[in-house]
Amino acid sequence: MNPDLIPAVDPAGLPGPPWLFHVLLVFTFFLHMLFVNLTLGGTLLALVAHLRGGGGSNGFRGVLAGRLMAVNAFGISLAITTGIAPLLFLQVIYHQYFYAATILIAWIWFAMLILLVLGYYSTYVFKYRGAPAKGRGGGIWLAVSAVMFFLIAMIHVAVNLISSQPEKWASLADSQWSVLADPTYWPRLFHFVFAGIAFAALVMAWWAVRQANRGVDFEVNTEIARSCWAWALWATVLQVADGFLLLMLLPRPVLGGFMRGGPATLGPLTLAIFLAIGLLVMLARSRNPVENSGLVGGTLGAMVLTIGVMSITRHQVRELYLAASTSHYQFAVVPQWGNFLLFVVLLIAGLATVAYLVKRVLSSPAAGQDAA
Repeated sequence: MNPDLIPAVDPAGLPGPPWLFHVLLVFTFFLHMLFVNLTLGGTLLALVAHLRGGGGSNGFRGVLAGRLMAVNAFGISLAITTGIAPLLFLQVIYHQYFYAATILIAWIWFAMLILLVLGYYSTYVFKYRGAPAKGRGGGIWLAVSAVMFFLIAMIHVAVNLISSQPEKWASLADSQWSVLADPTYWPRLFHFVFAGIAFAALVMAWWAVRQANRGVDFEVNTEIARSCWAWALWATVLQVADGFLLLMLLPRPVLGGFMRGGPATLGPLTLAIFLAIGLLVMLARSRNPVENSGLVGGTLGAMVLTIGVMSITRHQVRELYLAASTSHYQFAVVPQWGNFLLFVVLLIAGLATVAYLVKRVLSSPAAGQDAA
């Protein structure tokens, strides 16, 4: 590794103790991932449902596709909004690595904004010009949206890998696409994609069970619940298999760091593995989730907890990747507690607002195909 390639630490220092920003980064990233999973997994699932449903709005697959994209019309906005805080904390702690990574693939990084606009716009075109509004069609727009969000996921995985491996910056400067040859790139990407599909499917199953138990379009919601429950099961199976593959493909120093880290690293990793296995057991217990709404709610809660624990493990992986280079510097700490207090107040107010909106949606009297 050439230390001259790593920019100097910001002399202004950190506005608070480092541990605080690590905690805030993990927490806000976890919130962001909830909506990212809905956006990416939901769009991919909607595309499959739309195509298998013949491109129309009739039948449970057509209803599911419309319902997923109705949710995404709000989910995409929340994914973008909740992504601001973790991006800022990432820049505070890892600015030397993050900025360097984005510069190395600058045109691809800037292209992400175009992809995001296209994906977002296509979602609305499908919703108002496709099957949900016209009864049929719009599949091309749904496909565009799915492809755009998948490409955005590819870019984020690339930036994460590049920023974590400064020893490869020189070779990446000559060939940006060489990041795709990293042994962990594709397992990382598909671990992310499978998680999104499983989460989006489970949320839709939970909602369909809720609607069916209220007597709203019982047959349609029962079919949606069964289909999404199966999607959640098999996506989780693939994610668990991919997760073990990813773990084995981690560089030896990183994997060794996990083994030597004691409870701090092995604890979250072990918990994540047990939670994943527990999810598989819960998902395999029933083929008709409408008959066991308690199981559905518990499984969704377990999946949310798994996402939270995996957010911690993901952060620890980055720390272990960067251990060799970060050991050479130390941040100066210049506390700005007034700004931090303002952030906490705004964060709590924002979370309370989102919780209130979700509660209103769940308690609304909407019924029928559009009850999402």
